Amino acid sequence: MAGLMITILDANILIAAMDPNDAHHARVAAFLKNTTDDLRIPRLSLAEALVAQVHARRGEQAQKAIQSLGIQELGGNLVSALDLATLRDATGLKMPDCVVLASARASQARLATTDAKLAKAASGAGIELTL
Repeated sequence: MAGLMITILDANILIAAMDPNDAHHARVAAFLKNTTDDLRIPRLSLAEALVAQVHARRGEQAQKAIQSLGIQELGGNLVSALDLATLRDATGLKMPDCVVLASARASQARLATTDAKLAKAASGAGIELTL
């Protein structure tokens, strides 16, 4: 996967992909099917995306489906707690969104989200949006 553009996924991308009734499902499914980017998701965001699947007793199945898409889980050491706290204070975003934004910034990656507030903060930070 060397040389590919990295895209950090927000939890809402996987949530929409796994729920055919989600308003963003068709757009997200098309994005995931057609992208050539190296897709990555912070561990916290992956956990957030899996909550409904775990509740429905489909957690392991959903995790395998996500892995089959080649989406890589990012560990928790990409950014520091102080960086996250500073970003939270500066943007007013919720902490999970700060993790996604900070991960994209630290990875010099694009960002995929359906969240307008996160997208606006990413644009303001000079992070390219995709989707």
